[in-house]
Amino acid sequence: MKYVARLMVIAFGGFTAVQADAQFCSTTCSRYEEGQCVEHTQTCTSPSAPSHSYGAIAYSRTSGSSGYSYSWSSRSTAESVAMRNCAKYAKDCEVTVWFDHQCAAVSSDTGPTAFWGLGGTISLARAAAQRECMKGGRKGCVVQVSACSN
Repeated sequence: MKYVARLMVIAFGGFTAVQADAQFCSTTCSRYEEGQCVEHTQTCTSPSAPSHSYGAIAYSRTSGSSGYSYSWSSRSTAESVAMRNCAKYAKDCEVTVWFDHQCAAVSSDTGPTAFWGLGGTISLARAAAQRECMKGGRKGCVVQVSACSN
């Protein structure tokens, strides 16, 4: 049995996500001539993909209120729950970031702009959000909320 891995790299908004697709392949002889194999057939199967574990962070840029969700099977449910959680504290909440099997964080400075980051751990997500916020010389960036959905 042979193991084959495909790697897909996706770049978005200054962040890069890497997705590895594993496959298990086997090669068998599909045709013999005079006792010798003259044709091979390769069969590949992919292990079942892990179920989704979506989360989302909703954030109010005027009040700094937030709400988050994690471990949902659909992105839309994760976003709805995050919005409901944020709406308890502010009227102008917006989904700032969604994530699946990872962590996310939202950082902001004194202005009305919020920045998000993703990472495999909460500290990586928080660091990514801080980096995005501090680009262009912004000062006073603080991580407002972070969550994981692994």
